[in-house]
Amino acid sequence: MFELFKAPIVIKELRRMVVSLQHDVDILSSDVVASKTYRGNPYPSSSSAVTAIAEKYDGTAEWGNQQMRNIIDIRSAFIMGQGLKLSVENEADKKSREYQYLEEFVKFNNLNEELPQDLAKEAEVEGRCLVRLIPDPEKKQIAIRFISYSANNYKITTRDNDYLKYDKATYMSEGKEVVLEANEFVYKRFAGRVDKVNDVMPKCGMVLRHVEDLDKALVDWRKINHLFAAPTPYFKCGTEQEASKLQAFLEKIKWNIGKALCGTAEFSLVGMTDGGKDSIEKEIITLCKIISGATGVPVHFLGLPDLMSNRAVSTDLFEFINASTNKERLMWAGFYEELFDKVLRMAGTISGNGGLQEGKVKATVAAVTEAKIRELVEVWLPLYRENVIDLDFFLSKIPDVNPKKVKQAQKEAAQRIVDEMAAREESAARLKQDTEGQ
Repeated sequence: MFELFKAPIVIKELRRMVVSLQHDVDILSSDVVASKTYRGNPYPSSSSAVTAIAEKYDGTAEWGNQQMRNIIDIRSAFIMGQGLKLSVENEADKKSREYQYLEEFVKFNNLNEELPQDLAKEAEVEGRCLVRLIPDPEKKQIAIRFISYSANNYKITTRDNDYLKYDKATYMSEGKEVVLEANEFVYKRFAGRVDKVNDVMPKCGMVLRHVEDLDKALVDWRKINHLFAAPTPYFKCGTEQEASKLQAFLEKIKWNIGKALCGTAEFSLVGMTDGGKDSIEKEIITLCKIISGATGVPVHFLGLPDLMSNRAVSTDLFEFINASTNKERLMWAGFYEELFDKVLRMAGTISGNGGLQEGKVKATVAAVTEAKIRELVEVWLPLYRENVIDLDFFLSKIPDVNPKKVKQAQKEAAQRIVDEMAAREESAARLKQDTEGQ
């Protein structure tokens, strides 16, 4: 009989010894320790990361949807929020055929409205952007269409093993293979290594696990708060009979907190301790800081405005995201300049506008920051008032300002003042003559 009671104890001890032995073996192998103890990057390939980012942005993933969409929308807004503008070195070139054709091209494809920011958003999701050029002979224009990597899984082929010369773009559409030649598409990578043409890890792919953990931590915090918000009334009685009698009485009168009650039982509110609440709150703050540092999105855009201590800190945070997206703005300018050149090249075949010169019209992606405005007010404006610099130099420091147009507007304003003064003098002279005649 004694052995029957002892058997479970022996089995339990044997299990403990096996677990201990397995643990000792794991220590001898670092790979086994890493795989058993820690979980690394859940999205090690670029394709899995792109799929996960796309699902989170669409809101179909299990975790991290709101956080990922917020990050991508904010980054794309800071990258292309000021829009796309055409620029030329000489003002006279704005009357050229190239500039006028590209102006119509921009309007035809809504590049002067929402499309640049939409393309920037897609590039944040996929880490790359492929645009197809489609001639429209009827309207004598060229349409552009974005080709999604997550939907088409396209492949870019390089020429002569030169990773900077994109020769072909190949993908499947409705069961058929589509091959685009070099003049029919524009492709740009916005992340990854320089020589990795097709294997591109998006910038947001580095924080996929963190946005998921942040979402989970918020859910855990909500569950804890729900438990803390509902403490349980407890009546301490002297005997079991007294407790049963009191329980029946409370059910009979349907007692709840707020009703007066007299008796010999000791009343209190009991609930779970909040020992883990502070730990989860610290985890949420730490995750937001890590995500902010990796993506350049300030923490107050992630829902933590209280982490900004003063105005200077908030200004620095805006400069932080502008600095983190500056590279992307320069790359988008190069993307659109390549697009403009290929459009001018293709335009000669569909509109008869032969001989259009490439490279004459450039693309500008403006970024006006608070620091830039403060520099104009605190540095350049006082120097202009003291005649240290001239008006042309001062106007050159203001983004999207044409000095010639400003000067022309000044001349017109001065001429209007002169004309008004002359009209007033003439009116006063006539009034004087009429008075003397009377």
